[in-house]
Parts: sequence; structure tokens; C-alpha cells
Amino acid sequence: MDYITLTLPFNVSEDDARKLIATARLFRLVVLKVFNKFLSDGKPPLSQFSMYKRYRKVGYEILPNRRYVDGAIDFVYGVIESINELNRLYNELEFDKEVKLEDAEFDNWLFFQCEGESKHMNINIKIREDLSFRILTFDFEGNKSYVIVRPTIPKRWKKILQNLWFYMQPYYARVVLKQFGNRKVMFTHGEVQVAVDYDFYLEIMRKYDQPKGKNIAGIDVNLDRINLAIVKDGELRDHKTFWFREVKSRNMPKRRVWSIIGMRVHEMLKYAYHHGVNRIYLEDLSILGKLKLLWIKNGRRFNENYNYAVQSFRSRVIEMIRMKAPLYGIKTSYVNPANTSKIGEELMRKLGVDRHTASAYVIALRGLKLLNVT
Repeated sequence: MDYITLTLPFNVSEDDARKLIATARLFRLVVLKVFNKFLSDGKPPLSQFSMYKRYRKVGYEILPNRRYVDGAIDFVYGVIESINELNRLYNELEFDKEVKLEDAEFDNWLFFQCEGESKHMNINIKIREDLSFRILTFDFEGNKSYVIVRPTIPKRWKKILQNLWFYMQPYYARVVLKQFGNRKVMFTHGEVQVAVDYDFYLEIMRKYDQPKGKNIAGIDVNLDRINLAIVKDGELRDHKTFWFREVKSRNMPKRRVWSIIGMRVHEMLKYAYHHGVNRIYLEDLSILGKLKLLWIKNGRRFNENYNYAVQSFRSRVIEMIRMKAPLYGIKTSYVNPANTSKIGEELMRKLGVDRHTASAYVIALRGLKLLNVT
């Protein structure tokens, strides 16, 4: 099941800030205790449910709330699954590297999370009619109380949150504390992150039900642009570049970066819709990850950190396109990205376009199965 995460920033101070910080610290202790207990047990979990049965009591000794404890176990289970999947991928690619569970580092994050249940929305982090959130908190003695947080609601999310409250939809929620300290009074700046079911999101936000034509398009994503190539009957009929050069500025906040990219994605999808595109082909995210590891293994693409940054960025933009395309009635499919840039360089002079547009054209052709992977 897919989800859209709504990020809602907030500021609180004094006693409310202390309560949120205490709850986040207790949640962190549960995560560390459960993870260390898992390592000492040496028994792989059969499922997420088996993790609940095995470690709820361990977590409840620290944080006396079953929903928050389950949220901590969810987090630990996700870490374990991610490490196992990464090692499986290393093995598949014959990559001489292994990540050990005991080497996992949890940094200095402070957050807590829990899932909504049945028709009760999310009892611990509960949205209210005025779109504020009533958050259940605990102090270090186990005493509970509630904090009312009134986050800043971006205009684009207001309609979703209103419907979320009205229809009592269950949702997964996380409270993340980004900054905290004491400037005459205790304060904290954070985010309420609400994970909304993707189908519910589409139902509320869909702009168009059906595409206007039967053209297809290929997309090539880079660090400063999205290249769109529109194809009909195997021929390049139109192309356009959607730039976001300004996001390369080192001083630009990440929130602003992704806001700008999101606007360009919408511009691109609107352009595709009005030019008769009913399906967009994207590079396969899982294969991109494998190619990244192979590039590192073969000593290409500078270094491991560069590869990670570039591919993570591209993957996130591609995922954004996939999630937003249905808002315009456009379907998406993935293709093997192998050698699209190399083939594009060979076609660019013939087509009279730049190499990124040529790569987008190659992706479209590959989607039409008019071009084999070479």
C-alpha cells in the first residue's frame, strides 16, 4: 500500500516543549532497548507481528503505551529489513561488502510515532476539527498528559486534512523534533508528519480523470532539470525541459528545494496532459540502485557518497512523479535504465536535441519495446 506524507511544521514552548521532548526521549530508549534485545536474542523475526509479541513487554517497561511501543517496534523492524535487503543486493551483485546489524547507528534523532486503528483515526496523535493535533505525552515517571499543537498547514494539504478528520480515516503519524533548547524558556521546533493512504489522497486531490490523447512520454531526471520527450508511433513529436537550477544553492532550505521541484513536476505533468500523454515511462528505481552499486564497485562516478547523493535525489524525484501522475489521469510504468544515456548520446545529433532529451526519448522507446536493452 502506498502513502503520501504530509509534513506540518510547528513551534511550542515551556511545559508543552518539555512534554514532547520527554516523550521523544522515552520512545528513543524503547527503540534502543528493543534493538539491543533483538541482537542479544539472535533470533530473526518471522514477521512484524511476531516482533510485537516478543518485545511489547520490553518496551512497555519504559513507555507505558502500547501504540507508541508498537511504533518503536515498527521502526526497529524497518531497520532490520533494510539492512537485510541491502545485504541481499550486495550478494546478488557479488559486491564484497556486508552491513552488520550490530553496526547500525541511530544518530541523535528525537521523534515518536504510532499508527491509527480501524475507525478511530489516530488516538495518540489525533487531528481535531480546527486541524490542530492533540498529542499524548509521557514524563519520565510514566505520567501522561496531552499537548495541543497547532502546526502551519500548507494550503495544498488543508483539504486533505479536513477530509481526514471528517471521514475519521486511520493514518500513521510521527512527531519529529528538529530543534530544541532553552532561550529563557524551553522551546522546540518540529513537524507533525501524517502518512495518508494514497487512494484517499487521489480521491481528494485528483485534477483530471482521463488523459486527453494516446501519446506516451519518457522522462529523464537530473540534478537541475526534468526532460520530457513526447512520442507518437515511435516518433519524437514534442519535448520540453523543466528546470530547477536554483535548488543547487547550498544555502537553500530542503523544504524550499522540494517545494520548487514539486512545482516543476506539476508543470511537467500538466504540460504532458495537455499534449495528449496518457502514459509516462520512468527509470526503474530498483535497477537504479543496483547500477549505483555497480558504478561504485567499478570505481566510476567519483565516489560512494556522490553516487548515494545523486541516485537518492533522482529516485526521490522519480517517485514524486509516479505518485503525482495519477492526479492528471496519467499512468506510469518503469523501464530498465541501462545505457539510456549512452544510446541518447548517439541519437542526439540525429534528433537535433540535447543528450538529456535524447535519453528521455530512449526511455519512451524502451517503454514501447521498440528498443532492446543493450
